Amino acid sequence: MNTIPIVVLVSTVLMMTFNGSYAEQTEIPLWVKNTAKWWSEGQIGDSDFINGIQYLVQQQIIQIPKTLPSSNTVTQIPVWIMNNAGWWANGTIRDSDFIKGIQYMVQVNIINVNLQQSFFISSSAFNDNGTIPSQYTCDGINISPPLTITGVPTNAKNLALVLDDVDAPHGIFTHWIVWNMPPSTLNFSAGENIAFPQGATSAGTIGYHGPCPPSGHIHRYYFKLYALDSLLNLDAGATKNDLENSMTGHIVAQATLLGKYSR
Repeated sequence: MNTIPIVVLVSTVLMMTFNGSYAEQTEIPLWVKNTAKWWSEGQIGDSDFINGIQYLVQQQIIQIPKTLPSSNTVTQIPVWIMNNAGWWANGTIRDSDFIKGIQYMVQVNIINVNLQQSFFISSSAFNDNGTIPSQYTCDGINISPPLTITGVPTNAKNLALVLDDVDAPHGIFTHWIVWNMPPSTLNFSAGENIAFPQGATSAGTIGYHGPCPPSGHIHRYYFKLYALDSLLNLDAGATKNDLENSMTGHIVAQATLLGKYSR
């Protein structure tokens, strides 16, 4: 019998990103299915599962549509929620059906999270979930897009930015890494000369490396912004793995901007 609490598993995968803002767009990390399966089979308790899911939602590793608690409070988890977890774990139902169960638990106060997010990253060049203009890709002049940051937490001491292509043929391809940006950093102009430390992309270059997907395929590019409670002791040219290891335990908020591009 596996008795590993989900909160232990959470700590090992905190840097994994949950993609999409709505249930029909969700891509939940595979390991979450394992914990759902163990819970549905009684191998972990209700409190471990609920506390773990609550933590994942709060940290936006799992994102759900904005859901406000109702005045009704349920103290016992309905059987259908556990059934859904088992069915989702074995592939009988979709991710969106599992997310609906999480939404219900938020609505009836089984899961208590603050879903009001004020920390955002946006671009005047494209909308969230929109198409990145070609001038910011290898088909154009390959400069970084304009970016705007709002709602930086008051306890943030440092901002870090990672740009990943999650649809690259050989796994996630990192296009940009920046860190130790002061929390007062609120705007980047197009093609700005970045004055902060930058890391190595998956191409082995330093600095912004624009989208350049294979022809005929739409790729998703996630600009992931992290607010951190301390500066990072990293040398320029560090890898994304180095950055993620340094950020562990220091993330106070995260914001994501999704852009798409195809050739």
